[in-house]
Amino acid sequence: MDNLYLLEAFLLFAAPGPTNALLAAGAVKRQNATTLLAAQACGYGIAAAFWLSLRSLVPPATVQMVQLVAAAWLVILGFRLLAARRAEAIENGGISILATTALNPKAFIYCVAIVPMDIETAALGIAWMTLLVITAVTGSMWLLLGGRLSGGKRMADAISGAALIAFALLLVRPLIPLSAI
Repeated sequence: MDNLYLLEAFLLFAAPGPTNALLAAGAVKRQNATTLLAAQACGYGIAAAFWLSLRSLVPPATVQMVQLVAAAWLVILGFRLLAARRAEAIENGGISILATTALNPKAFIYCVAIVPMDIETAALGIAWMTLLVITAVTGSMWLLLGGRLSGGKRMADAISGAALIAFALLLVRPLIPLSAI
C-alpha cells in the first residue's frame, strides 16, 4: 500500500460525518474517550470485515440498500438528539457510536473504492488493520476538537442531531430522482 492510499483513507475518515459528529458531541459532554474510540473501532472493524470479505460479490442494489438503512438510522439518532431534554438524555454514547459507525458508508467506500480490487487476499488483513489505525487517529482528532468546544452539552446534542439528519439527507439524495423534487 502506497502513501496515496493512506492519504485517501485519512482524508475520508477525517472528513466530517455522523461518527465524527457523535465523537465530538461525546467529548463536549465529557464522556469516556476510550469507550467512544473502542465503539468506533468495533463499528468500523465489523463493517470493514463484512465489506472486505464480500466486496467482489456486492451488486449495485446493495449499495442503495446500505444507504437507505444508514440514512434511516441517522434520522432516528438525529431526532433523538434533538429531542433530548437534558444532557444525559442520550446515555448510550458507545452503543450509538458503534451502530452509527457500523452503518457509516465511509467503511463501504474504503473497502470498495480505496482498497485496490486486485489486492492479494492476505493483504486484506493489512487493509483492515490500516482502517482501524486511521480511524483511531481521526477519531482522536474529533474527540480533541469536541473537548475544545464550548456552548454546553445541550447545544452539542442539538448540533449533532441536526448534522446527523443532514448527513442522512445527503445519503439518500442520489437515490431520489430529480423528477420527484
